[in-house]
Amino acid sequence: MRRHPLLSVSLVLVAVACGRGIEVGTDRVSGKGGEGGAFASSQDASTTSCTVRYCQGKIYACGDCLDNDGDGLIDDRDPECLGACDDLENFYAIGIVGAKDGNCQLDCAFDGDNGAGNDDCHWSHRCDPKSVAPDYPPSGDSQCAYNPQTAVPGTSATCVDLSAAESALCLATCIPLTPAGCDCFGCCNLAKASLNYVWVDSVTNGQFTCDLASLGDPLRCRPCTPVKSCIN
Repeated sequence: MRRHPLLSVSLVLVAVACGRGIEVGTDRVSGKGGEGGAFASSQDASTTSCTVRYCQGKIYACGDCLDNDGDGLIDDRDPECLGACDDLENFYAIGIVGAKDGNCQLDCAFDGDNGAGNDDCHWSHRCDPKSVAPDYPPSGDSQCAYNPQTAVPGTSATCVDLSAAESALCLATCIPLTPAGCDCFGCCNLAKASLNYVWVDSVTNGQFTCDLASLGDPLRCRPCTPVKSCIN
C-alpha cells in the first residue's frame, strides 16, 4: 500500500512499538492507544495530535497515524476511515478479510477473518428487502434476491429471526469492533444527518466504489438495510 508519512521514522517507531499517541511534528505522546472498531478520540479536527489505535492487536491504515491516501487527513479526521478495524483510507470499504462467506452469506465484517465459526454472526444478502430487481443492492447479485424466509446456513434461523436477535456471542464479539453507525455486517449510516444506510464494501467489476464523492450514487454506494439486532 502506498504511504505518505507525515511523521518522522523515529516517531512512527515510537507509536507502533509502544501503542501510544504521538503529536505530529513533536516528540510528545498524547495518550495511550485504544482498541476497537470505532474511534474514541474526542480531539478537535483542527489539532495535529493523533493516537495510534489497535484492532484485535493489529494496526491497520485507519489507526496508524499516517496519511495513507495522501489527502492531508489522518485516521479519525479522514471521513473514509470508519475506525481502527479499517485498512483503507481512500474508500469506505473495510479492506480487511471478513464479512463475505460466499453464496450471499455474511459474518462479522470487522474481525479480520471469514466465517462465523468464532463469532456466531450470521446474515445473508437474501435477507435485505432492498435486494430486488433491477440492481439487487447491496450485493448487486441477482442470486441474492430478497427472500425473508431464507434459512440462513449455519443456523436454524430465518432472516426474520436473525433480524430480531443475533446471538449473544455475536454481539459480544462483533459489536466492540463495529464502528458507530454501522451494523455488524458493514451496512453503515455514513451521512449522519440522514437515515440512509449504504453497503461500505460496494463493488463494481471487483473494484470498491463507495467513497466520499459517491455517497449520493446508489450504484457506487449501494443501499442496504441494517440488521436491527446488531447495530452499534
